[in-house]
Amino acid sequence: MADDVTLTSLARKQELLSHHVRLVARKHSHALFVFGAQGGLGKSRTILQTLSQEGIDPVLINSHVTPLALFGLLYEHREDEVMFFDDVDSMLSSMAHLGLLRSALWGNPRTVTYNSSQAPEHLPTSFEFTSRIIIAANVIPKRNDAFNAVLSRCDQFELSATNDEVIELMRAISAYGFQNLSIDECSSVIDYIDENCGDRQLSMRLLTPSLRKLQYARQEGLDWRPMVKSQLSTLGRKGTPAKRLDNKSRDLRVLREAIRLHPDSAKDQQVYWCGKTSKSRASFYRLLSRHRDELEANTC
Repeated sequence: MADDVTLTSLARKQELLSHHVRLVARKHSHALFVFGAQGGLGKSRTILQTLSQEGIDPVLINSHVTPLALFGLLYEHREDEVMFFDDVDSMLSSMAHLGLLRSALWGNPRTVTYNSSQAPEHLPTSFEFTSRIIIAANVIPKRNDAFNAVLSRCDQFELSATNDEVIELMRAISAYGFQNLSIDECSSVIDYIDENCGDRQLSMRLLTPSLRKLQYARQEGLDWRPMVKSQLSTLGRKGTPAKRLDNKSRDLRVLREAIRLHPDSAKDQQVYWCGKTSKSRASFYRLLSRHRDELEANTC
């Protein structure tokens, strides 16, 4: 990733998340709850990358786990470790799971207790827990007192982003091209995503597959746009179309400013417009062509 990626709004949020993770890694905090309904913003990647930088190999739990299995995991990793529960939303609505987490996150000492006739002989009925816990989830359960009791024992961080922030980070990541794709080719794909997402919620997970579709289409002599558009159609809807319309209005306003400032040079208009919008030359000339067509139609 380019150095200037840290200047983007979404990257700054990811960096702030990194600081919260370091607090746990360095034992300044014993629990962190990270949430955000949007997928693909880098919650898990940022957490794992930061822990790795801190020299920590976390205990990762990212699939179904029964209450008894959770008790066993807490016991096995009870001393001076970091446990990372990733995408375990269903666990956060289970009273049995929440009771174990609540015990593991509060008290002096933090004592976890669980009684089960099915427990193996090596498991005690209670033990002291001194490890740290990080939980990443998409949503916070509502009207759940047991979950609220767990949440109150954790530092909390919400990672969310507007579509404009996602597009901004996409541009920063692609600022030096992608494999055998040029900067302009990457910009064309990102411009297309920006212009055709409508009110659908964008994800950073969309970027690399879209660029690879361009690579494939170029090899096969195909138009890459229908493949990227089919991907966009699968995204969930968030927000309202008004914001996207506002962006289009802004692009047109900047174009009119460029024409007013540089009436005799399309090249200077393009440089001004691209500098203000961070979009590609191809997008500028498409908008300029539409603008001219509209002017001609109005004068007929």
